Amino acid sequence: EWLDKSVFAIKQDTRLLGENIVPKGVDFLETVMKKRNFNPKGVDWFLPHLSSEFFRKKIHEELERRGIEIPLSVWYTNLDRLGNVGAASPYFMLEELMNTGKLQKGQQVFMMVPESARFSYTYALLTVV
Repeated sequence: EWLDKSVFAIKQDTRLLGENIVPKGVDFLETVMKKRNFNPKGVDWFLPHLSSEFFRKKIHEELERRGIEIPLSVWYTNLDRLGNVGAASPYFMLEELMNTGKLQKGQQVFMMVPESARFSYTYALLTVV
């Protein structure tokens, strides 16, 4: 009976994810911006790992709501081509962007990598050399 009810299964409550993952990520971005005196407005490319297209609009709206300007025109994702490949996503996005020939010396690439199971985020700022 317990096996039939998934008593031994560990599951993520996706309701908590939908309500919290985006605001928590932007909270952390604000912390990074203050600590590092960083303004993402001037980045040339923004590579956010998106597990679902559901989050694209939500993230953009939350950034705008808090006055953080990262225009959609600099967003680069490959979710539509590769799907959600989890922890490999940032590497695949970066490799794919590099292979487009669009990167130019001195440009800044800002990456956002969330880990939804722990509501944690990593941000990285790279400079093209």
